[in-house]
Amino acid sequence: MREFALLFLDLDGLKQINDRFGHLVGGQALCRLADVLCICSRKIDTPARFGGDEFALVLPETGKAPANLIAQRIHNGLSNDGKEPKLSVSIGVAIYPKDGGKVDSLLGAAAAALYSMKAKTHGPRASGQRKSAELRHKAAACGRTDR
Repeated sequence: MREFALLFLDLDGLKQINDRFGHLVGGQALCRLADVLCICSRKIDTPARFGGDEFALVLPETGKAPANLIAQRIHNGLSNDGKEPKLSVSIGVAIYPKDGGKVDSLLGAAAAALYSMKAKTHGPRASGQRKSAELRHKAAACGRTDR
């Protein structure tokens, strides 16, 4: 199988947006991120909402450096979209097969990279281990751990 990248994204502060501005604005924030994902994606890429404030983007035939470039474009596109409230996104990148040969291990690697980024930019309050365990559970529940 050929190399591909998995970007795992977490919309920063969605709970605070919902609490401060209401769920309608929170829903619009999710749509803004989805729009940026579509704008920054190629036709062969697959963006998806993973659940809650989490998204995934599969980039076929893409290695680490181009995946990081796309992640930076997504981050910049969302933070500079000119809308309020200001949004930011944390993104983790994993490459198949280097970072994982199965869906659960690849998601785990992408989640670990994401929460490492979150810890650097938002401090240690981002609980990466708990989120990684949740990701493995979600992947197993989807029956996709054997791929």
